[in-house]
Amino acid sequence: MTATTQELARFLETNEGTVPEPVRDDLPRRRAVVERGRLRRWRRWTGERGACVVQNGATVAASHNVATIFRNGRVRAIDVAGALGVAPEQVVKMLVRNIGEQLAEGDLLAEQRLFFGQRRRRIVSPATGTFIYFSTTSGVAYVAGSATETQVYAHVGGQVVGVFADSVLVEGNAVSISGVAGAGRAVAGRLIVASTPTQIPMDLTGSIVACSFPLDETTARQLPTRGALGVLSSGIVPGAVSRLGWDDVLWPLTRPRFGSPSYDPAPPLTIVLLAVGEDACPAQIWERVASLNGRPVSLLGYEPGSAPELLATLDGPSGGMPPPVTVGGISTARVRNGPGAGRVVRVTGVLPYLVQLPSEVEVFAASIEIDGIGSRPVVASRHLQSLISEP
Repeated sequence: MTATTQELARFLETNEGTVPEPVRDDLPRRRAVVERGRLRRWRRWTGERGACVVQNGATVAASHNVATIFRNGRVRAIDVAGALGVAPEQVVKMLVRNIGEQLAEGDLLAEQRLFFGQRRRRIVSPATGTFIYFSTTSGVAYVAGSATETQVYAHVGGQVVGVFADSVLVEGNAVSISGVAGAGRAVAGRLIVASTPTQIPMDLTGSIVACSFPLDETTARQLPTRGALGVLSSGIVPGAVSRLGWDDVLWPLTRPRFGSPSYDPAPPLTIVLLAVGEDACPAQIWERVASLNGRPVSLLGYEPGSAPELLATLDGPSGGMPPPVTVGGISTARVRNGPGAGRVVRVTGVLPYLVQLPSEVEVFAASIEIDGIGSRPVVASRHLQSLISEP
């Protein structure tokens, strides 16, 4: 089912049906938020076959690879018997490749000779991969595409403070600008800010483009052809999302549960929106984006367990000793109610959306660190009692 802003609003207003994660997918009410300080980011490959490539305590830049995900290639079925018009058991003598043999796209897989070899019918491999199996019962051959490797970037420059079986925790001094919707894995490059489509350079190789104007269909199609890795936009032209086929990518009604791999269709580039439709994002948010023009940044659209954001590391890879994240001037707080009640915790971030309590009251919330190893439960901001106020 294709999710639209109108459908989401109708679900919320009339309570028709059940919307998974109703608050997180409540796009019309979400807002961009700026965080600055010692930020921690989980880099996860839960549910995927991956391997960590860094050690605890290592210093990394945002563009450094911290893990590699290995994915098996797509298996394609070729109905050889049906294509040649013969019985399945007759196909065996027509195969010209052996099980386990490597194939390139277009390589001959089977051949039928007619009229003493004067006519030939040929079946070729539809993709590069390995000939893994042939069924004498159905006459179907199977070719597995080549395995792929995907890099998991640090996303924030700093220090690796935790290495686990399926995740890495990185901490560094950075500024984060969260979006209301996004798609695509984390990418790193130099930020190019443009006020109009004509200001976007022709050569965008390895760059991330920030558009102060609502993203239109033409610009969205041109960016990947010019070499852009990602785009951050203040909004998007109505109708462009559907024409680009991004409905299910940017705001699906369902998301994979935390701890499960994402099977959302891959966009041509990583996308983060600061507002829904043509609604302008707050001026102070865009001023912060513009101040990062020309700097190395990282853009994350969507990964399980991570929200869309633009992130820029401050003061080099390690970040030195930056000020802590604050929420209303609070960096260290006592939890009055909720997870960790009565304990002194460190505030690690603010959420860019309202959280609905069991009483159905919506409140602003913050993530906190209780145990010192990266556990980040969420509590209502009003339940945090200030211990240290920042000047």
